[in-house]
Amino acid sequence: MKKLAFIFALCTPLIVLAQAPTRPAYCDELPATYEKVVAPNTPLPQFNTTPVTEYKIQVAILKFTHPKDFPFHKKLVARWRPCEQVWVIESRDSFRNRADAEKLKSELIRLGYNGAYIVELMGYE
Repeated sequence: MKKLAFIFALCTPLIVLAQAPTRPAYCDELPATYEKVVAPNTPLPQFNTTPVTEYKIQVAILKFTHPKDFPFHKKLVARWRPCEQVWVIESRDSFRNRADAEKLKSELIRLGYNGAYIVELMGYE
């Protein structure tokens, strides 16, 4: 029985390490050097759109906790960022007008989200 417990104790860390969360391929670091001959990549699709500046309000970044453990305001959503392994708590809506974003930021600060700040996004229409 002692041998079984000893083997279990040795194998447990290996099992835990083997189950690391998966990350998308785009999270991997790019190589430091490139070969002179590069295989042609498939170009990204292009659309007849115009870039538009939009704004969101972020109130928290959670690294070692899960958003389900916090009752956030209904105007907020939690978004997982797989490369950084963090949850970003931000406004559900984005705003074309910075003044509207400032209004929501002020409201969230009044509600107790003192670290609220505005981030700029690029949308397309």
